[in-house]
Amino acid sequence: VSTQSTWDTISKERMERSLKVAIVGGSGACGRELILKLDKNPAYGKAKVFTRRILEEWGTLTNKEKFEFIQVANLDGMKTWDKTQFEGYDTFFCCLGGRTGNGKAAFFKSDYTYPVEFAELCKASGVPHYSIISSMGVSSSSWFQYLKVKGQADEAIMALNLPFTSIYRPGILLDRRNDDRFGEKVASIIPFMSKVKAERVGEVMALEAQYYHLKAPVKPTGSRIYTNDEILHWALQ
Repeated sequence: VSTQSTWDTISKERMERSLKVAIVGGSGACGRELILKLDKNPAYGKAKVFTRRILEEWGTLTNKEKFEFIQVANLDGMKTWDKTQFEGYDTFFCCLGGRTGNGKAAFFKSDYTYPVEFAELCKASGVPHYSIISSMGVSSSSWFQYLKVKGQADEAIMALNLPFTSIYRPGILLDRRNDDRFGEKVASIIPFMSKVKAERVGEVMALEAQYYHLKAPVKPTGSRIYTNDEILHWALQ
């Protein structure tokens, strides 16, 4: 199902209520693709993006007026952020992702502390939907730090019992534009490895939140985990 054709399935009455979202990790591989999708999607009217760096490409967005880019040195102060700024918001998108090569402490902060605290902020602000990018193969009992920490984060976020949580577990990202990762480049040429474009992940995140808020006959509750295959084949219901 093409992105453009999905808009026609949404009633005019619902389209009049533009979605408001907050994003962390917007400069990452999937985060920047998500922002491009939100830019072209008329269902979204406001996006507040907390970021360490402002990307040059954001200056060429078609609908720049719907975005508010807030530059922060880090996300350490999330617990003190003014929650009233998120009044009436619909979804928090978390696209954070670090490297284990930057050290255990730094990786734990970027892939556990920040995602969990952003989810806590989502709940405390009364925002009904939390959407996060995790990874294929995560497990809190894994021997591998990358998979273990992300698995622990997923479990902690689900334990918060937000109204609805979407967890995306993609495989190897094929079109990472923010940086090059040698391991991913090698794995991308192995036939049996699960793969997906970062653009596709961003697209599905935007469409799934749109469906949840504007089209679902009965809003889902609890947590939904999307595998790599489900991300590849997801279509607006």
